[in-house]
Amino acid sequence: MKHDLARRSHVRVPQPRIPRSHCIDVDQARLVAGAFLDARQTSNDPVVVAAYSSLAAQADQWYDRITNASARRSVRVVHTRCREPYATGWELAEQVRASRVLELWPAQYDRDRPHPRLDMSVGGTYDRFRAVHDIVSHAWCGFGFDRNGEFSAWLAEDRMYTGVARWALATELHAEHCVRWTTGHVAEHKATLLPSQILSLSRRVGQVAHDE
Repeated sequence: MKHDLARRSHVRVPQPRIPRSHCIDVDQARLVAGAFLDARQTSNDPVVVAAYSSLAAQADQWYDRITNASARRSVRVVHTRCREPYATGWELAEQVRASRVLELWPAQYDRDRPHPRLDMSVGGTYDRFRAVHDIVSHAWCGFGFDRNGEFSAWLAEDRMYTGVARWALATELHAEHCVRWTTGHVAEHKATLLPSQILSLSRRVGQVAHDE
C-alpha cells in the first residue's frame, strides 16, 4: 500500500474541517481509568499482539499519506528538543496550518515511559502515531489538549482506523487520557485491550453528551 501511495501524483488525505466536539462523562472516565490501571502492562495474547501490530501498520500508512509531498496539504514533521513545543491546541493548530510543519518531541527522550509494543526510536512508529494524532486531531480538527478535546480526538480518529487496531487505539488515546484527567498523573504505557463493553459505553456517552 505504501508503494502504491508513493506512485500517485496526488495523495488524498483527510481535509481540515470543523468537527463536532464531545464532552466526556466523569464517571465513565473513572471507569475507563480504573480498567486501565488494573490491567497488566503487556500480554502475549494473540489478539493484543494483532491489535498493536495493526495499529502500528495503519499509523505508518496514515503518516506516509499526510507527510507525502504530493498530498494537497502535506505536513512536514521535525523533531525538537523542546518537550512541549506548543502551549495549547490552538497554538499547534495555528502554527501547523500556517507553516505546514509540526514540531514533535521524540518519545524516546521520555526514558521512564517505554512502550511495550510500539517502536519508540526517534521517528519510529510511536512518534509517527503521535504525529498523525497531532496533525489530524489538533491541527486540522482544532481539538484542544483538555480532557474534552482529547476525548473528541479519540472519537474522531476511531473512524480513521479499522479492525482490531481501533481496540488498541482506544487504549492509547482514550484510556491513557482518562487516567491523566481523573488522577492527575501521566499514565504508564501499556499494551492492553480494555473490555469492549466499556469502550462501547464511552462512545455512546460521548454521543449523548454532544446531542444534549
